Amino acid sequence: MFRIHHFTNMTSRVVAIKRNDVRFVSIRKIKETVQRLLGMHSNELPYRHICQVGDPVLRGHTMKIEPEVIRTAEFQNVIKHLINVMRAYNTFGLSGPQIGLPWQIFAIQCTEEIMEGVEEGLRKTREMNIIPVTIFINPELKVIDYTPITLYEGCGSILGYSAAVPRAYEVEIKALNASAEQFTWKARGWSARIAQHEYDHLQGKLYIEKMDVRTFHCMVWDRINKNKGKIRLTYST
Repeated sequence: MFRIHHFTNMTSRVVAIKRNDVRFVSIRKIKETVQRLLGMHSNELPYRHICQVGDPVLRGHTMKIEPEVIRTAEFQNVIKHLINVMRAYNTFGLSGPQIGLPWQIFAIQCTEEIMEGVEEGLRKTREMNIIPVTIFINPELKVIDYTPITLYEGCGSILGYSAAVPRAYEVEIKALNASAEQFTWKARGWSARIAQHEYDHLQGKLYIEKMDVRTFHCMVWDRINKNKGKIRLTYST
């Protein structure tokens, strides 16, 4: 299900247990596992880059995390790592699977810097607001207002492309924060869109499954034409 090279050793060290028919990452062996992950080189887990569509981790099952695990120093380092990669790519959000970890965790943000790069009219149309970095662990998403709003989205795991995607207008999420405390978060408009996009990653889904296929496009198609195809595309940040 996941990339064999990376996951054969990991799965032998992380003990998954069932609790009320829900899979959790057990605290047993977790320190050893996370310490090993953090000690890996940049081409191993957790990624220092955002993995791209085609990597099996983006389509696999994600496991819930026990509160005891969240509180460990090792897992706190994983949270910091997730945030650092999100900031490096300057994205609205990032999920565990996108850095190679099949765990139920994602982060979202909408900084002033990001907002400044968006036209004021577009900000109003999207209903964009500042969102401080927020961590969601073991999230449960509930749609409050099903009114479909269709706007263009991109994804760090499908670099260079974008498409129009319909999303529910308002949602509510119940999750654990970085301190393993339960909280409820409500959002509408663009904030709700970001949350739904990242939540989908934990279900092994990408926006291309929900997009209007006629709108899917390369974001630099015009530059390619102007340069008569002589353009180099890079996946670096």
